[in-house]
Amino acid sequence: MMMPHLDDFDRQLPLVCDLDGTLIKSDSLHENFLKVFFHSPQRLLRTIPSWFKGRAAIKDMLARLRPIEPQALPYREEILGLIRDAKADGRETYLVTAADQSIADSIICHLGGFAGAKGSDGSLNLKSCNKLKWLQETFPDGFIYAGDSAADLPIWEAASGAVLVGKGVKYARQLRQAGVEVRSISHAKSNRVKDWLSELRIHQWSKNLLIFVPLFLGQIARDFHPVLKTAIAFLDFGLIVSATYIINDLADLEADRVHATKRLRAIAAGRISVMHGFLASIFLLAAGMGVALLLHLQFALAVSGYLVLTLAYSFRFKRHAMLDVTVIGALFTMRIVMGEVLNDLAFSPWLLSFSAMFFFSLSLAKRHVEAMRACSKGKCAVVGRGYLPDDWPLTLGFGLASASASIVIMLLFVALEARLTQAYHNPAWLYVAPVGVFMWLQRIWFLSHRMELHDDPIVFALKDSFSYLIGAAIALAFLLAL
Repeated sequence: MMMPHLDDFDRQLPLVCDLDGTLIKSDSLHENFLKVFFHSPQRLLRTIPSWFKGRAAIKDMLARLRPIEPQALPYREEILGLIRDAKADGRETYLVTAADQSIADSIICHLGGFAGAKGSDGSLNLKSCNKLKWLQETFPDGFIYAGDSAADLPIWEAASGAVLVGKGVKYARQLRQAGVEVRSISHAKSNRVKDWLSELRIHQWSKNLLIFVPLFLGQIARDFHPVLKTAIAFLDFGLIVSATYIINDLADLEADRVHATKRLRAIAAGRISVMHGFLASIFLLAAGMGVALLLHLQFALAVSGYLVLTLAYSFRFKRHAMLDVTVIGALFTMRIVMGEVLNDLAFSPWLLSFSAMFFFSLSLAKRHVEAMRACSKGKCAVVGRGYLPDDWPLTLGFGLASASASIVIMLLFVALEARLTQAYHNPAWLYVAPVGVFMWLQRIWFLSHRMELHDDPIVFALKDSFSYLIGAAIALAFLLAL
């Protein structure tokens, strides 16, 4: 992308930059609101009466409740480059924004390079005509203004020069016809469909295939109606799970933006606005719960329980060692419960206890990798989790113990129940399952201990040919047993 140059303008003219959508890709008010909403909801409710005092008062109140961390905002690199070039040319740069003054001050302190900043003060919302009036009083000899929205049109028309950023480039022709000298910075093109699919984590829907497991073990997979109902439930539950991923991304926005890879996610990077993400999550939850109620009341109750538990995990439990992996194991097991209640099947203590131990072990495998890496790098803690580097012997011990327990449960099921019922004609073939799972768990824990397990174990399995081989062998043995 070519950077606009300001060499044609008098160097005495200051460069004035807007904040929302211009210096940063997002909206500071929306980010501030969602930060308070997710992290201090009780304090937000107590401020409802002040919402009727005007937009400037709301901005001041939100900034006081939970200040935005300036280092975690998605800055536009092209604008930062423009500011650096202006400073190198001896041109003064100012940040003038409708955001609260405290936010503007923290940003220029973090970035440096600005001669000053002006924002809303709790009573005056410094936007559009209010901003123009202040600029004309402060810079009577003229200024260059960088903005991005229709609210900036009167300011551009009164400026000595206009820098159009992002969606603001569509006003270039209108401003040139008005005699304004224009420079444009178009936003980098992105694939909106790809960004949304990535944000919805469609690949994570593979975990929801556990809903189908009771169909096969209950031997009703040949019946069209249960299969169709379960398929609809799978898609419906996928939408709800995607909503929880968006909510988790919004709640962890600041942490994700300083993470090596999570900062590239669509919402964290500013390719999807935080408000669009929030509204999308509300829509998906409402639609998903509506369909769940239509399918089966008990299924809707199970989904509601899952939703409460996963949100509790996102906001609280994931920061507590061992409790986090226990909850993850429970969340996987609840998917199987959904498949059972959806088709009015009896709960299988064998299946549910195996699932709890198996997925508890897999969750610990991921934490074990994180603890081992933190230990090898000399870190004092695993960031965002409740684990210490020296906890790796505990994660290893508990993980292997629960893995062994899951295998024992499978063996006892085959020996004490499957062989004694008439459901399987050749139950001896079922012994392939615990052997295959044992071999797969061995591999997972070897890779984990060697710090070579780079993905979630379930995601790893979807990319691993050996995992497909083990799965195919177990599926074939199951068919032969029937």
